[in-house]
Amino acid sequence: MVSPRERSTSFRVRIRRTPGGNKGRISKQGKPSKAHCALTHDILHGVPTMKRGQLTKLSKTQKRPERKFGGVLSHKILRTLVKEKVRLQEGSISESEVQPTHMKYIKMMRK
Repeated sequence: MVSPRERSTSFRVRIRRTPGGNKGRISKQGKPSKAHCALTHDILHGVPTMKRGQLTKLSKTQKRPERKFGGVLSHKILRTLVKEKVRLQEGSISESEVQPTHMKYIKMMRK
């Protein structure tokens, strides 16, 4: 029977021929997926896709962009959220006109 550590499905298994002519199992861990925006599900730029061990070697500014909601929201949706926040403060729109998913982030911006 295969040892328990080799039964995991989280590793990609390749069968390779060794220099001695035997077949050997090589298991590789898959690469992490790219970061996505919480609202629009677009791919976030400026956020590295690395394994956790490699990410810990990076500084805080290399892990995500230095702006509000960097590494969480895309620049497109952040632009609309800022506009909605200003319109709410001016009173040109009411809270009922803003999407509930947007209100969560607008309230965080007020702080």
